[in-house]
Amino acid sequence: MKCLRLPADGLVDNLWVTHKRGQRRMKNVQNGPGKSFPELPPTFDRRRRERIDLNIALRIHTYGLLVDKSNDGTCTDLSEGGVAFDCAAELNVGDVVILEFHQKGEATYRCHARLAYRMGRRYGAYFLAGE
Repeated sequence: MKCLRLPADGLVDNLWVTHKRGQRRMKNVQNGPGKSFPELPPTFDRRRRERIDLNIALRIHTYGLLVDKSNDGTCTDLSEGGVAFDCAAELNVGDVVILEFHQKGEATYRCHARLAYRMGRRYGAYFLAGE
């Protein structure tokens, strides 16, 4: 049976093996006194353009073979190249959709975008030029 002995700092100190003849230390897993763990590299941001956090309503239009749908969502961030939004509808990653932004007192802005990812209710899309 393997047992862990945890010191006050919560790091695993030793692994112990319990036999019928008693308990003995199996392995010392610490780096030794004075040694610290290496620092992790900073996170890498793959985004090519600066994003702006938003919270505005948008409408997502999808066009299928049998039916066209229109779903409401909320734009959560926006950049020159793409958008992230929350939507309760089931959308297919890879589909081309029309995103419609409407602000009070202004004209409606429509653009084509291809859905790039989905994480729960969150979708990401990049804008398509000339479609």
